[in-house]
Amino acid sequence: MRVKISNDNFRYLNAFSRLTGVGATDCFEFGSEIVYVVESGKISVAVGKKGMNIKKVEALIKKRIRLVEFSSDPSQFIKNIIFPKKPKNIYIATKSSGERVINLQADHQLRKTLTREGKKLQRLISLLLGRHFPEYVLEVIE
Repeated sequence: MRVKISNDNFRYLNAFSRLTGVGATDCFEFGSEIVYVVESGKISVAVGKKGMNIKKVEALIKKRIRLVEFSSDPSQFIKNIIFPKKPKNIYIATKSSGERVINLQADHQLRKTLTREGKKLQRLISLLLGRHFPEYVLEVIE
């Protein structure tokens, strides 16, 4: 699936690629930070030794950076988004209406994080799912 990227975000992608040596597959502004989606297996290279690559990019664009490692498996992709937090379980279900749902079973600590940040993390998960897996809907359950 192709993701649409604005001209400003394209500049962020170029800066990221030049400074880290890793191409990002997606990039967008999310609140006060820039979210980059990098290819599977490339996140450690993108971060760099002691986080130096990310520090360079943050200094250049003057915004906080969030990296997410892409996965072709939507369940793993969600785990990558919420890392280092871990869900109890993630499973995909199909409702009788035909709607495909990803159920994120959250423990007390993860649920607290999802609600404490003004549901920011939950919005980020939904946004990234919509951009990369539009056929799925997220549901958080206890």
